[in-house]
Amino acid sequence: MRVVWAFPGQGSQRKNMGAGLFDRHPGTLACAEAVLGRSVPELCSDQAALRDTRVLQPVLYTVGALTYLDRAAREPQPDCMIGHSLGEYTALYASGALDFETGLRLVVARAEIMSRATGGGMLAVVGLGVGRLREIMRREGADDIDVANHNSPVQTVLSGPEESVRALAPVLRREGAGKCVLLHISVAAHSRYMAEAADELGTVLDAVTFHEPRVPVLSNVTARPHRADRIALRLREHMCRGVRWWDSLAHLVDQGVTELVELGPGSVLTKLWAAARTELTPRAAGPQGPPDAAGAVPGGGMGADAAGGAVPATRTGQDAGAARPEEETAPGPGPGGDSAAAPGTRGTTGGTRRPPVPRRVPVAKERLGAARFRDRYEAELAWVVSGTGDGAVGDEVCRAARAAGLAAFADPAPGAPDRASLGGAGRQGRGIGLRPGPEADEQVTALLAHEVRYVEAHHPHGPDAALVRFRFTGARRGPAGAPVAVRHVIARVTGLDQAAAFLRPPSTALLDELVRTAGLSAAEADVARMLPVASDLAVQAPGGWHTDGADAYQLLPAVAALAAGAPGPEPVHVGLCGVVGTPEQAATAFALGAAFLVSTSLTACAPAARLADALKHTLARAGDDDVTWAPTERHATLGVPARVVRRGTLFPARAGLLHRLLRAHRYFADIPEHRRRHIEEHLLGGSATALPASDSVDGRLRTADVFRWYARETARRTPGGDPVRPLDHQLACDPDLTHFNRVTSGTALAAWTARTPGAVAGHLLTNAAELLSARAPSRAETRP
Repeated sequence: MRVVWAFPGQGSQRKNMGAGLFDRHPGTLACAEAVLGRSVPELCSDQAALRDTRVLQPVLYTVGALTYLDRAAREPQPDCMIGHSLGEYTALYASGALDFETGLRLVVARAEIMSRATGGGMLAVVGLGVGRLREIMRREGADDIDVANHNSPVQTVLSGPEESVRALAPVLRREGAGKCVLLHISVAAHSRYMAEAADELGTVLDAVTFHEPRVPVLSNVTARPHRADRIALRLREHMCRGVRWWDSLAHLVDQGVTELVELGPGSVLTKLWAAARTELTPRAAGPQGPPDAAGAVPGGGMGADAAGGAVPATRTGQDAGAARPEEETAPGPGPGGDSAAAPGTRGTTGGTRRPPVPRRVPVAKERLGAARFRDRYEAELAWVVSGTGDGAVGDEVCRAARAAGLAAFADPAPGAPDRASLGGAGRQGRGIGLRPGPEADEQVTALLAHEVRYVEAHHPHGPDAALVRFRFTGARRGPAGAPVAVRHVIARVTGLDQAAAFLRPPSTALLDELVRTAGLSAAEADVARMLPVASDLAVQAPGGWHTDGADAYQLLPAVAALAAGAPGPEPVHVGLCGVVGTPEQAATAFALGAAFLVSTSLTACAPAARLADALKHTLARAGDDDVTWAPTERHATLGVPARVVRRGTLFPARAGLLHRLLRAHRYFADIPEHRRRHIEEHLLGGSATALPASDSVDGRLRTADVFRWYARETARRTPGGDPVRPLDHQLACDPDLTHFNRVTSGTALAAWTARTPGAVAGHLLTNAAELLSARAPSRAETRP
């Protein structure tokens, strides 16, 4: 028999609670009274005092702690612990994660912070499932209301502005809710409206050292056991995230728990457990032994909470930005299922019992993607840290990424690459971005000299001679005669034609020219004729080069099918680049067969990125409405736009103006005089005559020369946040960043200072693994 001890939260209080406990634990009682400055027994008997949340929460925590001490003196420790809302603090104390006084002071701070939040309301609804509730709220336009507690398939608490909550109550009654009760509380607890309060509590939590729990304690936020290094973060999220109680009970049932003992006043949790025992069927599993030191149950996965320190997302990408905590990690409807059902619940809003389902083998984040890809790039995770080519991602970011077990590519630096940087990249297995252009051949020479083995190619027109030289220098035949390339290229592609160009061997004419100019030996060229130019492909969102209208997720399966027919003995892996910023998107990518994921703009927010702090702050706050398309120097006169941030900069408008003039006027002198003066004064900062003119017969300054100079200069000045031209920042912004900003709003990862490569990858991959474990884990591991 496996046992869980459960601690109730606010709402379970009653007059004279704790009677009989105070005399048996005088030391703990004295500590509580020293902190509170009042007699705890007297407060427990004062009904009026208990209506003040600043009194109630610390007193309820104390009574719960005393109840635990009394029980622990008579019985062995349970297999795990759990607490509902405030009760989670008591559970953490009981597990040894923190001492009694520290926990009490945290609860006092929490109560004080919550007492200052007003204007909110909470509504307890009985008789309607979460899926049905959300359907009604969407229909009624109540997208300002969140699910605060998902207690059972037919018991939910909603939270939001008081007016909205009151207006929704009669609607729910008409829709069949058996009970619809407004709670006596003036705060929208466990909702997005507590984000500021969560930040305030976070400063208190940051000063606390938490220990690894002696007994696993389930988090209300994740429905999985706490880890010491993530307790502070989870408790901060706890303020503005829903309580996943039903999910937690489902997890306990799956781990073989058969008895719940409620330690505290009331019997609400006992009744919910009785419902869970009736509704939920344990997943088929092997024998369950005792949890190990890390809280893992053999064959059961009790310690499955965020193995990489992931932070569960706070919002979905739907529902007008409304916070929907349970939707982030719960699976979609199964056959005959209720959309409210969370991983492992198999319950329905109608209360009928489903037949047992086969146990799914949990997917670990380390097993997502293609194993051969991870081996090829010496990475532990199928995650590539890269950049947008603006120089923001440098050596420090790449070193941090490699330390976290990720593949990493530094942005190409202007001019010849730094020798120290290349030396480090060669020794540590980091890669370098490579773009076509007059400097490409010199860069490749430097890469080869420093034994850099990995390159990320940004070649919209297909491979060129420099890239082919890099790829096949050192290529040879193996012992059995099979072609082997010792250097690898990840090519970014936005369409099938471009992908096909990288999946073919280099052209015969190109190889012959490289042999003639000593770029490759004849033996290397011979091997190159049997291998594709790209080792792997990263599908990214079209940026104007292709007009087929397909997005990256649509292109992925088609490109993967094309890559399956590539020549050579080794597979060409296909991943997604710059479009994955939420756990759902990551899970979708792997379910579609992605072998790896590449972060771009998201990496530019890393603390070690080579961008001014103010610009990182701007990027970390950017939403979809803050991004627009603008012509850049890289695309010159072709008119192909790139995604850039428009918040706090005039670059998109000014670059757009110059490009329109470029199309209308061949020479700068042909532009009307008043417009030329404006450009020189505000965009160029001086006379246009000082600009270098392109080679031409007459030597006249072309409008294209002005456009290129402005775009190039803004790109050069941007990383340092040049104070001379503060309105001309050119900040590239791929979809991964805005998506990530949205789902981490209100969490610790909302701040760019927390977005280390390991934290970002851990957040997305761990939560994606949980989603795939609940839905279709086999789809994530179908690639070699």
